[in-house]
Amino acid sequence: MSLGKHFPDWEKMTVREIRAYLARRKSAILPLGVTEQHGYHLPTGTDTLIAAGISRLVGARAGIIVAPPLNMSFSGGQLPGTINVNPNVFGLMVAEVLRSLVAQGVRNAFLVLGHGGSENFRSLDNSLKLLLRDDPAFREVMLVFAPTWKFTDVYRRGFAERDWHAGYVETSMLMALTPDLVQMDRLALDTPALVKLMRAHPDNYQYALKPIEDEKVIPRMAQRPDIRVGVMGVPEKSTLAFGQRAVEGTVARMAREFVRLEQGRSRRYRKAKWTPDPIVL
Repeated sequence: MSLGKHFPDWEKMTVREIRAYLARRKSAILPLGVTEQHGYHLPTGTDTLIAAGISRLVGARAGIIVAPPLNMSFSGGQLPGTINVNPNVFGLMVAEVLRSLVAQGVRNAFLVLGHGGSENFRSLDNSLKLLLRDDPAFREVMLVFAPTWKFTDVYRRGFAERDWHAGYVETSMLMALTPDLVQMDRLALDTPALVKLMRAHPDNYQYALKPIEDEKVIPRMAQRPDIRVGVMGVPEKSTLAFGQRAVEGTVARMAREFVRLEQGRSRRYRKAKWTPDPIVL
């Protein structure tokens, strides 16, 4: 049976088409994003648009269905348009989506992450490990954590140049994926001092408050009130050509890797290399 003209886009396919796909293949891609501030030149859905856009291109090339993207998680930003969801809730939401996919027959789930953030990483990592550890339905399920920046050197180049959030890498990729949503004529930055601070470390957009200065006291974190734009990179260097190369390179490598993992895995889990994290005393 034909999988229809909308394959690999799960949310545009019918019950009959998805049933036919799952009868022949047991893999699915799940894009993960966020809705957050991305300056004045990019939409708040940038991370989700990149994750979903890359996933659909990978799915079409590798023949793997792409589930609807999750577009809300934890940003930490507080500018208008940012929707923060507790990272623990996000981790649980991803786990529930995976449970539904597995109940329908999926045995290989590729999680394509378009948004970083240390809080999200920790919560998602814990949720996925507990899912594999505690839920017998996942005894033969492979979960693959696939941040987009792990599949192309352009992110490494950008990171080396302190091009983080809403910088030229993200802007160029969105130029290639959804050019109508990029507004370079509206490009703006915060004050030079703030830009320098945020480029030095992306978490410098926030500051800590304590009732007393002591390392044992847990700080209350908040976004710096003087931030008005929130760009942490060099978006003025963005070009369509760079974005096209970045997207194509990411898609090609990700498609190859997903197929290799899908075809090379064993049916059951077996002992693997593992080293505990260092003990911190």
